[in-house]
Amino acid sequence: MSEETARKALDEEGRIISLYEAADILGTSYPTAMRLAKSGELKAFRIRKTWRTSEAACREFVRSQFEIQALACQSVEVEG
Repeated sequence: MSEETARKALDEEGRIISLYEAADILGTSYPTAMRLAKSGELKAFRIRKTWRTSEAACREFVRSQFEIQALACQSVEVEG
């Protein structure tokens, strides 16, 4: 990967953060953020023993959860 390509990828992802910071942004616990990263639901990567993600990945995760919830709500009929 060229330096220019790497720089462009970093610009798109925003600031690289720890899973502790991601948990704070997502309003969840560190173990939950770790579980999301390990399952692939939250885009993340490891550098040695430390997991990292990005602010953009957190925004994308939240956006996808809103979409999933919206679809679930549309499939439920409300009787009144």
